[in-house]
Amino acid sequence: MTDVRIYCNRVLLADGWKEHVVLGIGASGFIESLGTGTQSEADVILQGTVIPGMPNLHSHGFQRMMAGMTGAHRQHADSFWGWREAMYRLANKITPEQVEDCMAWVFAEMLTAGYTSCAEFHYLHHQPGGTSYDQRAELSLRVLAAANSAGLGLCLLPVLYCASGFGQHSTSAEQARFSHSLDGYLDLLQDCKQAVRGQVLHRVGIAPHSLRAVPAEILALLFDSVDDTELPVHIHIAEQIDEVQDCLAHLGARPVAWLLDNAPVNARWCLVHATHINDSERANAAASGAIAGLCPTTEADLGDGFFATAEWLDAGGRFGIGSDSNLRISVSEELRSLEYSERLRRGRRNVLRDEDGNCGRFLYEHSARAGAQALAQETGVLAGGRRADLVELDPAHPLLAGRDGDAVLESLVFAGGKDMVRSVFVGGRQLVTEGRHVDEVALRRRFDNAMQAVLSR
Repeated sequence: MTDVRIYCNRVLLADGWKEHVVLGIGASGFIESLGTGTQSEADVILQGTVIPGMPNLHSHGFQRMMAGMTGAHRQHADSFWGWREAMYRLANKITPEQVEDCMAWVFAEMLTAGYTSCAEFHYLHHQPGGTSYDQRAELSLRVLAAANSAGLGLCLLPVLYCASGFGQHSTSAEQARFSHSLDGYLDLLQDCKQAVRGQVLHRVGIAPHSLRAVPAEILALLFDSVDDTELPVHIHIAEQIDEVQDCLAHLGARPVAWLLDNAPVNARWCLVHATHINDSERANAAASGAIAGLCPTTEADLGDGFFATAEWLDAGGRFGIGSDSNLRISVSEELRSLEYSERLRRGRRNVLRDEDGNCGRFLYEHSARAGAQALAQETGVLAGGRRADLVELDPAHPLLAGRDGDAVLESLVFAGGKDMVRSVFVGGRQLVTEGRHVDEVALRRRFDNAMQAVLSR
């Protein structure tokens, strides 16, 4: 039975732009009917352009607390590895309560930016020093509670982290909060699966952190031990040149090539970053059906390098976007950065586009659909049987006034940001109104208090 009817003056459906559409949404939050209708038939009226909500396929929510605080000059040349030391310092100070309060606000920020679901790559598991909490899933449950507070759809990815680098079989003292044995991790995974049972907005996936953090023999045992072949699998891969060189030295192959030869990579996998891949790796990874998880603002901040997006697409690959370190939380910036990187590499404009020449629409639609695949959630497109995750853009915004159809998405991607987002719905429930989260004041207060407490330590 239809629970709510939403009238959309103009909406991007699976088969293109339509006008005067009424979405019938059931109690479970999924679209049960859609067709031409009138405002008088609806419970909610959206006059702005309506588009599918964007999945965020890679996030470390707690790192929002260090945004803008890692740029201090160092005597040696800075890199990802220097940034990582600053991250460790934060990771070893934050309490479970602060994790929840931080992430609830970050998830609210994602919603106001137009993200309606998130894959949280979660590697904080233990107390500082590595002692387990009485509830071994304590911090994972905090992430779930934060998602429920904000109303965001979640793919919770508890991370397996076993070693400090290639050739190692234990973690460093700084990584003790992350570390698990395989048996301990499998127990945690079961706890997380139990926690999301019956929650229609959430699911769980598997996240071996990286080839440097999960020795080859443990990675093999992991997939022998997990009998649920429908779980999404996310892994950091080939992010840094040093990582590629170390993998060659210890495993005798480049990271993506080794993974494809030694793990069951397929369409449920998300290869996060995959920045440094050669032509052979690109062709084989694309053929596997795996999604490339691209995080352009974080990759630029860390000096990772350029992902060859155009070549990936030419090979038949698909990609989605993530906010990663959450230095910036902006759908538009991530998409814009992808295209601008290609323009800078090639010296021409409008590189990533569809067969009709649409750049903004292609970037948005492709990322939304591929991101939904990476999260294994029925989102990313507005159609019958899909979850009613939708974003209404502000028709009064000066850069959207008088524009419709593909021109709206072109403006959103290349001239816009969260200021263009007017309303956001997750599972048919409105969570953003006039650009503000419905619980903004309370969630912001919780974040501010957590931030002050962390900075004072």
